[in-house]
Amino acid sequence: MVKTELIYSTDSYAKETEATVLEVTPDGIVLDKTIFYTQGGGQPSDKGKLVSGDKEFQVVSMKKSGDQVYHKIEGELNVGDKIKEVVDWDYRYKLMKHHTSLHILSAVVWNETQAKVTGGTIYEEKARLDFDLSEFNKEIAAKFVDKTNQIIKEDHPVSISFLSREEADKDPDLIRTKINLLPKSISEIRTVKIGTVDLQADGGLHVKSTSEIGSVSLLKVENKGKGRKRISIAVNF
Repeated sequence: MVKTELIYSTDSYAKETEATVLEVTPDGIVLDKTIFYTQGGGQPSDKGKLVSGDKEFQVVSMKKSGDQVYHKIEGELNVGDKIKEVVDWDYRYKLMKHHTSLHILSAVVWNETQAKVTGGTIYEEKARLDFDLSEFNKEIAAKFVDKTNQIIKEDHPVSISFLSREEADKDPDLIRTKINLLPKSISEIRTVKIGTVDLQADGGLHVKSTSEIGSVSLLKVENKGKGRKRISIAVNF
């Protein structure tokens, strides 16, 4: 079975790349490499297009299965076709800013309360996290967001690295979700480090420095029930 090289996993700033069509299936085409992030961890799939000669093919959706990524497109391509991948950068960059902001917010909450994340979703214009907090109100959430903004302004570098499963299992703090969603079959764990502020296992896309985010605002505070105290934020674009 052919394997798709996941360029986005090591370079979230890759906006274009050349690729070759390896397979054409009912689920979509398989490329030898891709810059398109496939939905996961609360972050939606990328948007963009494939270009072959003077023809453009919109990418409708992506699905990752094992070592392959299936790109559902509008139109038809054939095995062996050489194409150029072009990601919708404006959309991607907004998601990256929101994702890194959520990591900082989760670090703030974790350091102050040891509360784990019980859910989260990233959108183009906003993002949210649910926490297993015992004490919660708008004033508490506002303090968390204020501290998040302080960290953002400190211009911490954001870096990606990979650990063996054995190494990662020695540090329980790497997994901030209440339920560890990483399958036991995964032998290598991707981690995201934000300066001296945070280190988490994560497969999503992030900015290179917290200063790129600018600042975030508290949008909404909701009590969704036991273990689901929701904080919604938005990057101030």
